[in-house]
Amino acid sequence: MIGLLALQLHGGAEQQIAPAGRSPTVKVIASPDFWGAYAIWGATGNDRQGRIWIGVTSNDEKSASAHLFQFDPVTHSAIDRGNVMAELERLRPRKPGERQMKIHSRIVEMPDGYLYFASMDESGENSDGSKLPDSGGHLWRIGQGDRWEHLALTKEALIAVAGGGRYVYALGYFNHVVYQYDTRSGRVNAKTIGAAGGHVSRNFMADERGHVFVPRVVREGTTLKAYLVELDSTLNEIGSHPLGDYFERGLDDSHGIVAVHSDGGGGWFFATGKGRLYQVERTATGPSRVVDRGWFHPAGSRYVASMFRDPKDGRLFGVASSSSNGDRRFEWITRAADGTTTIAPFRYGEADQFPNGAVLYGSMTRDIADRFYVVGMMNSKPVLLQVTAP
Repeated sequence: MIGLLALQLHGGAEQQIAPAGRSPTVKVIASPDFWGAYAIWGATGNDRQGRIWIGVTSNDEKSASAHLFQFDPVTHSAIDRGNVMAELERLRPRKPGERQMKIHSRIVEMPDGYLYFASMDESGENSDGSKLPDSGGHLWRIGQGDRWEHLALTKEALIAVAGGGRYVYALGYFNHVVYQYDTRSGRVNAKTIGAAGGHVSRNFMADERGHVFVPRVVREGTTLKAYLVELDSTLNEIGSHPLGDYFERGLDDSHGIVAVHSDGGGGWFFATGKGRLYQVERTATGPSRVVDRGWFHPAGSRYVASMFRDPKDGRLFGVASSSSNGDRRFEWITRAADGTTTIAPFRYGEADQFPNGAVLYGSMTRDIADRFYVVGMMNSKPVLLQVTAP
């Protein structure tokens, strides 16, 4: 008989809240390394050959450059496929003080066979949104021969990328500026959605029609409110839905949408930084329907920045921690299609807890053996975990 998992609540008492599930198998992979390798902020993707792609952020002030790696799940070997500043220098001379320390976005394969991703700078920015980063962001793609192609330069940092239909979208901060790249024509368009202060959502979604879904954050009097805005492929706003339980901390510190995954029916699941699970359901006509599915974790607010879905039975999996600031203990949440939820420890290899405080991210990325990839940072070094669901 399956037991119940007892969780320690804020008041000190234990309460049995959910059936205890089975933990996944977690294999710790030697993470890609170079001088300055610091973290993997959810920047993962997979291609049709079954290879895994990873963007690694640097903290080396001299090179000031993130790297892109290709990981082979069979041999567990990683190949450095280039770094941002070297590619920029190939295109033109480096500007004084220029830096691109982060690849924060997902690495998205489009129908044209290219992998799309974004790089960004965050130096010189003001956390309240009053000043943009010094060097802005760049949109890239990589194709046959693993050669980088530069697609766009933006004054905003580009923190996330999503693909839908023929369009690649990049989310710029501050003020949530959506950039649209047409993979057929090469044309770039932009639309400002709006985000008060220094708020930055870490993720967003686009569907196969080319519709894109982006949070808008506004001040209404003394109250902060969040809405999920839907734009069609012409960047016209066609829908807006209020999002409750959006802010896990203050305006400038909350992470907005953190985890995302397609729902298998043309829509999307997503989780807010506070741990609320929503589903964007595609409709035959008009704007999509946004459904509140409740807390991802049955105990309530948790930071769930990794999400995966089993296409065979519709189960959702998430990796949860008590705080976005890092933890040593994580939980594996399994949510069945009917909403039934189990919880189990998410281990570090064979250990029940991580050796040091870690932050974990990454959604959707899987290899041809249906193993998921969770990434992050621990001890100021990248973390790469290969996860097999039970």
